[in-house]
Amino acid sequence: MGLTLKPDGVFNDEKPHIQPATTGKNFKMVYFHLKAGQKIPLHTTSSEVVVTVLKGKGNFFAGSYENINTLSEGESFFYEPEEPHGFEAVEDMIVQAVITPIPEKKLQL
Repeated sequence: MGLTLKPDGVFNDEKPHIQPATTGKNFKMVYFHLKAGQKIPLHTTSSEVVVTVLKGKGNFFAGSYENINTLSEGESFFYEPEEPHGFEAVEDMIVQAVITPIPEKKLQL
């Protein structure tokens, strides 16, 4: 049976808000709510990650903070397994991340 998914989390003035969306057999989907200036620091995972900007605009880092890709609403970026990655909101931003396979460790902020 299908499932409707939508970001219904809140923006937090202190730090990015992470909203779990769903977990399937082989993937996990998460929404990130970031106010302008908030950042998900560089980190790695053994999984492939596809991020899509649902609202706003941000800088997405691949490999290092110097390798910047600016994305706006509707644009996506793909990260390879073990590739350092992170992002920072230029404007208030909602990001959808699809992660496969499901990572063994959880991102800690």
